[in-house]
Amino acid sequence: MRTGKRGTAIITAAALAIMWLLPSWGTQAAEAVTGIPAVAAQEVSVVAAPEVSAVAVPEIPSGTENTTGMLLGAVAAGAMQAEGTELKVYVAVQAIPGTAGIDHVNIQFKNSANDRTVTKILRDKDYANGVYAGWMTMSIYEPAGLFVLDKVILQDNNGGYLKYCRAEDRKENDKYQTLPVTAGFQIMNGVAAADETPPVLGAVVVTPARAARESEITVTAAVADDFSGVDTVAVRFENENGKAVTVNLEKQGDLYSAVIKKSQTKEAGTYRLKRVSVSDNMGNSKIYNGGDGPFASDCFFVIQ
Repeated sequence: MRTGKRGTAIITAAALAIMWLLPSWGTQAAEAVTGIPAVAAQEVSVVAAPEVSAVAVPEIPSGTENTTGMLLGAVAAGAMQAEGTELKVYVAVQAIPGTAGIDHVNIQFKNSANDRTVTKILRDKDYANGVYAGWMTMSIYEPAGLFVLDKVILQDNNGGYLKYCRAEDRKENDKYQTLPVTAGFQIMNGVAAADETPPVLGAVVVTPARAARESEITVTAAVADDFSGVDTVAVRFENENGKAVTVNLEKQGDLYSAVIKKSQTKEAGTYRLKRVSVSDNMGNSKIYNGGDGPFASDCFFVIQ
């Protein structure tokens, strides 16, 4: 694909137009979330890099092979909003396809202060008016800092790739090209460090401990997390014949609880606790196996 004056003009026009396709650029305050300092709700913001609307966009560096015919045009990071425990940033990418078209676009931003990254894959469903765009999601507990465009990877429908990275990350004879544009957004939520500790499981109790077939059994567990909060608690019981009963617990006050349905207790036997898996809102997880931890192997119920 030729990348002379015509290609540069096309990309420059797209770089100027892409800004009009993003949601409102006004900073949107995050909703108050338990565990985050109150100041966070007023200071979550986004910054769009001015290079997106530059007058001229550099062409592919000489000597860099591009057999796909694809070409990256403009990139922008737009509005930010919070929904529950999710923080979302709207991103848009303009890419010129080759003869094989574009299958998907992978865009990555990086916080250089702590090397944390966040990515978004944009596909056909995210394409409109010459631009791939969508919401990039992360946790509301993501540590504060400036995220700068780090990588963009284009893949065509034949499996061919065109990879871009920042100039300082390029290595001699590697398969990456230098990003011709940049973009970024800033998180200011008062979170200093990432939550890397999974929730801790306390006791697990079942009631009643003995019941007739097709009876409901209530399972209650004590689970605690040090910062981002508990996301999931899944419990598995098995009887002596290997019949498994699983249930997902929901927060009920200070505890987590759920009811094993009548349809799950049709088979008689002694159902012992085999596994409890827990995770928090930053994706940290841990699996407790039967006999481990505070609940040991004496947590069971009997169906007669």
